[in-house]
Parts: sequence; structure tokens; C-alpha cells
Amino acid sequence: MLKWIFGKSKGKRKAKPGIGKKPAYKKARDIAGKGSVEERSKLAAHENMEPEILYYLASDKAPEVRREVAENAGTPFQADAILARDPEEDVRCELARKISRLIPNLKPEQNEKLATMAMGVLTTLARDELPRVRAIVSEELKHTKNAPTELIRELAEDLEDIVAAPILEYSPLLSGKDILQLIATGMKSKKLAAVARRPKIDTEVVNAIVETGQTEAIHDIVGNHTAQISDGAFEKISDHAETQESLQNLMVSRDDLPVMTIQRIGRFVNGSLMELLMKRHSERKEVVEDLRATVKERIDRGETMEGGVDAAEDVYEPASIRVEKDFAAGVLNEERIEQALEEGDNTYIRF
Repeated sequence: MLKWIFGKSKGKRKAKPGIGKKPAYKKARDIAGKGSVEERSKLAAHENMEPEILYYLASDKAPEVRREVAENAGTPFQADAILARDPEEDVRCELARKISRLIPNLKPEQNEKLATMAMGVLTTLARDELPRVRAIVSEELKHTKNAPTELIRELAEDLEDIVAAPILEYSPLLSGKDILQLIATGMKSKKLAAVARRPKIDTEVVNAIVETGQTEAIHDIVGNHTAQISDGAFEKISDHAETQESLQNLMVSRDDLPVMTIQRIGRFVNGSLMELLMKRHSERKEVVEDLRATVKERIDRGETMEGGVDAAEDVYEPASIRVEKDFAAGVLNEERIEQALEEGDNTYIRF
């Protein structure tokens, strides 16, 4: 870390392809002052270049040169502080990538003053006027456990989705309390959906997301199989699913649906999804029987159950037809009625 800040490097470092051998100090100094843009760019790319030369090149009039200095891992911190406010977007983007990758590796025992200065550069970039620069910082820091929580929170609150979303979806530095506070501010669309995709979000966060009623976020909650969804939340999600087949598909694919929710969605999913629902819960005999009964009721109401329900079709036909057949066969008697009662075939009895 200190070597990077001071621009010094002991030992061998892999040279950037195409820049040639590092020139002697006097030659390098001449190139920095009088060389062509191409020569100065190659000079700026040497990681073991003397720090004072890199510092000088950080103010070069050619953006191509300054971009090489920004990308250079051997550039002294003082030069990076200048580049953090460079007028060229590409220069600041290169610096954002480099400095953001450095910060997670900071150690407590390293020089506190210099570490603070490095953090200052990162903060400047995280507050850059252009979303693209801030987004690079966010993307690079989204998984780190070693960054200032204040900075992470600031990125999470950014007005731009491309900046806030990576932190909201992945950052381990955002607590459940942080997330709830952010949702309470009226978080919308892509940002809320990013929260919904976070690994292992608890029931309190899930409930808060479901309460917003936002379609994309609710879809992502159901698609997030690590999310802890309460029975109550599943019921509210079912309200939305009744008119959204895409949400029905996601619900049917989950293994943790409570019985009440299975019964509820069984009243409106199509035949194909009903079959999947039965197969997924095939070991729960009572649940499957309830679903079969629901299929019977729906067919009796005139529903076509598009997509078929093979598990039920081979054993069932509408009650009205069965009653007519039994009547024609002369078996519509008290014994047949008792059989229907035992089987819970209420629609048959009503006919």
C-alpha cells in the first residue's frame, strides 16, 4: 500500500505490453517535457517510473497521457489526487477502477494519514458529477467488507439506478436496519428490485418490499430462493399473482409455499402450472388431494384448465356429466350419494 502511495516499487513488476524498456532518468525527464504524445503516454505507463515524473505527467495537456497515469498502479497518491478532478471523464473512470480496487486491501497497521488521503480520493470519485464514474466506484465496492460504511450508504442513496443498484443488491456493509430505512424513503423501481435480489433477506425486509406493491420487486422477491418469505407475505403476493401469470410461474417453482398459499393459487393457475404444483408437492398427499378437488370444482364451473391437468384428467369429468351418466345407468341412488360425500365430491351432490 505505501509503495503504491509513494509511487515506489521494489522488485520486478510486469510491464505493460508495447511500452518498451523503461528509459534512464534523464531521458525520461526529457520525454516528459518535450516528447510526443505517444512517447509521453508510454512513459506514463511504466509502473516503476520515478514518482516525480508521474506526478508531472498527471497534469499533462494530453488526456491520453493523463489516462495512462490514472491507470498506472505505480502512480503516487499525490498525482491521483489531481486526477480525481480531471476534466476528462475517461481519466476519472480509469482512476475510479484503480482506486476502488485498492481500498478493500487497506490494512489498519498502514500509515493512517496516507490511508485517509487515499480514501479522500475515493470519496471525491464517489461524488463525481457523472453517474458513469460513480457507477464504477459502486461496482468495484459492491462486495467489499472493508470500506467506509458512510460511503457505502451514500452510494446506496444515489439518485441514479446504475450507481445505487450494485450496492443495494450486494453490499454486506448495509444492515437490515439500513435497508428498511432506505425502503421507507419511498425507494422505487430498479432500486427496490435490487434490494429484493439481496441474498438471505429476512422476513422484515421482505414484508416491507411486498407492502410497496411494486411489481418488479415482488417478482424478484419470489425469484430469490434465499429470501425468507413469511406466510402472510405469501398471501399478499398471491393477491398480485392472480392476474400475473409470470408471478404464478415463479411461485410454483418454490418449495417453501405454505399449504394455504398452495390452495389459494390452485384456484387460478392454468393446467400446466397445476400439474407442476402437484408434482412439486407430490409427497404431501393431503395437499395433492386438495388440488385435485380444486381441479374438479374449476372444471364444474366451466373452466377449460388450459394446458391440461393430466394428473386429474384421467380420473375426472365434470359433475354434471357424471350425474347424467349415473342416472342413465340407474345407479344414482343413496349409496352413490354416500360415496360422493365420503370422497368430498360436493359438486356431484349439488347436481
